[in-house]
Amino acid sequence: MALLTLAAEYRDAAGASLRAVTIDHGLRTEAKDEAGFVGGVCEAIGVTHDIVAWERAAAGPVSQDEARRARHTMLAEWAMRHGVERIALGHTRDDRLETFLMRARQGSGWHGLAGPMPNSVSPVWPEGRLMPLIRPLLGFGRDELRTELMSRGANWVEDPSNDATRFERVRMRKLLARMSPSARTQALNVMDGLMRLRAAVTGEALALLKHLQASGPSGEMGIPLGMRAMTGAEAWIRFVETVVMAAGGGKRAPRRDGLDRLLSRIAASDPQLARGVTLAGARIWVRQDGFLCFGRALPRRAVRRLDRIGAPDWGRAGALLAVPDLRVLAV
Repeated sequence: MALLTLAAEYRDAAGASLRAVTIDHGLRTEAKDEAGFVGGVCEAIGVTHDIVAWERAAAGPVSQDEARRARHTMLAEWAMRHGVERIALGHTRDDRLETFLMRARQGSGWHGLAGPMPNSVSPVWPEGRLMPLIRPLLGFGRDELRTELMSRGANWVEDPSNDATRFERVRMRKLLARMSPSARTQALNVMDGLMRLRAAVTGEALALLKHLQASGPSGEMGIPLGMRAMTGAEAWIRFVETVVMAAGGGKRAPRRDGLDRLLSRIAASDPQLARGVTLAGARIWVRQDGFLCFGRALPRRAVRRLDRIGAPDWGRAGALLAVPDLRVLAV
């Protein structure tokens, strides 16, 4: 609600266009009325509002990850239908801290511990192809936003699932509430530093894309292996991971153990790379002239014709390497 209110003010000041959407997952009976409440607020401030209901293929329990992917799919499809150029999400400083605690418990590396990015691309593929996401409220806490809404006489709805301890994020939220202000500040400082590091590494990996060259008749691309020695280790990892995703067309990043094996083979000049290896739907090989090449892997069964498996979408690589806009942290 705070994002909607502030976005409407930005629209008026900047002359931008604004449209809102509520995703009704259909998991709570109150959701329909809550979506209607949002529609009433939008009508009062002159914002076109849509409600999109999730039509599930099967009944039964739903995980938060399943609901999240469905939500992003519906958001991306809605945005495409209405010519929306970017989607703004209302993640806050508290969401950053909760994500940090969750990923630390899961043993995430520094890249994940940086938390949600100020700007990224839709996590669903291919529905969210190149759809930018922005998170303009990362510098604010939920209490600050509630105070701002109350000062305006605005109302909102509390989602009861925010108190359901069966969800890991809710458990982390309760843990966060017991942390001292100094501990929260220290965690944010760590995240800020990691986000700056991620921005630097992402920028370096993005620069490598300029060195990709056409390497085959079906959209394959290659890069001189000599570029590896001129690039930082983390940037090289991000570059290879991203290009594998673009070449293979997979919905998710390749498994880290498989990526590590590929990187080790490249570093060791494994002769098998001359014939090619596969990872996450991509084929990776090294040409005799020292080019590391990426293309779409042939399916293992059934149709094996190149003209039926599709060419890699290299625009996806650039979108995945969106450099974080650190100005959000300074708000």
